[in-house]
Amino acid sequence: MEGGTKGWLAVAPWLVAVSSLAPPPAGAADVTLSHAAIERLVWRVLLTDGGRAYFEGGPGETCRYAFVQEPKVSGADGRLRVRLLFSGRAGADVAGRCVGPGDTFDIMVSGVPALSAGVVSLDDLNVEAPDTVYFRLVSGLVEGQLRERLRYPLKANLDEIAALAGTAGGLSLSLDRLEMSGVRVDAEAVHMSLDLGLTAQ
Repeated sequence: MEGGTKGWLAVAPWLVAVSSLAPPPAGAADVTLSHAAIERLVWRVLLTDGGRAYFEGGPGETCRYAFVQEPKVSGADGRLRVRLLFSGRAGADVAGRCVGPGDTFDIMVSGVPALSAGVVSLDDLNVEAPDTVYFRLVSGLVEGQLRERLRYPLKANLDEIAALAGTAGGLSLSLDRLEMSGVRVDAEAVHMSLDLGLTAQ
């Protein structure tokens, strides 16, 4: 899950073989993604506002805001885990002063990587956080936003690789099928088994 197409070069030989008019290989690829690579992906897809992901407010807000930053990815009990530093405040301006609850603490987001409609996301997503008055106010917003935004367009990325491999072989390649037949999360990486269907013209 590196930036651009580099993160999926493990799949490229499967595509290059077809673009070179070699006998089609089995339509399967095993892809291993280190937690460090996934961490860089979290930066790319989630922390798009100066290294932060805002759920409420923005960089100019000092009284009402909610954001996460500083991701750290790990794996345990078959689940991908992303620790994020959360900061937020639900304040209002009263006579020139910001009045209202706020806090800063770590939250832990975990789930099982899944593939649907060409997009990788986290199934059974769970958010663990300290039980504070403020976070109870925004927990639904934060969980909903994380569920929606922790998504990676895998098929679109593989389509780019197919286009590059096809150009190298003088062909037009299209990825017609992409399914995940298995996934395993351990302490070092996420291991995915992918079934792919490719058409060359």
